[in-house]
Amino acid sequence: MPAYAQDADSADAQAFLVTPLSFVKQTDLDFGLIIPTNTAGTVVMDSTGAVSTTGGVTQVDGSQIPARFWGFGQFNQRVLINIDANTYLLTRDGGTETMLLDRVTIGSRPPILITTNPRRFRIANPDGFFSFTIAGRLQVGANQEPGVYNGEFTVTLEYE
Repeated sequence: MPAYAQDADSADAQAFLVTPLSFVKQTDLDFGLIIPTNTAGTVVMDSTGAVSTTGGVTQVDGSQIPARFWGFGQFNQRVLINIDANTYLLTRDGGTETMLLDRVTIGSRPPILITTNPRRFRIANPDGFFSFTIAGRLQVGANQEPGVYNGEFTVTLEYE
């Protein structure tokens, strides 16, 4: 008798709908898996998701991604982009331990620090669509408690 086998799997599907003079978040900022040691260090992510580390910190799995946003305006329209603070605390789920996110950058060319003071950009795409990434530096303490750390930042766009 022949042997029969069946297997199934699933996949997610998603779409981003952007209306004129709006923007949406596609991905959250995720530093991936990090191994701390008894020496403090940092994880610095650039606007492409590339990571470098300092001190006693190792970034493990390559799953890190910057936050990505999509917007829609008009060709050559100016857009002001800013964030709500210059530093953010990420708190461990189920605990009180924190890590500091600072030196937040926007993925322009060249990448620049983005702050509470709006930065002006011009929409260069003739169809009006644009995207940008947000990344930064995560300060990891010596013997940082293991777990998932979460925080939140707000990005504001003003179309001129």
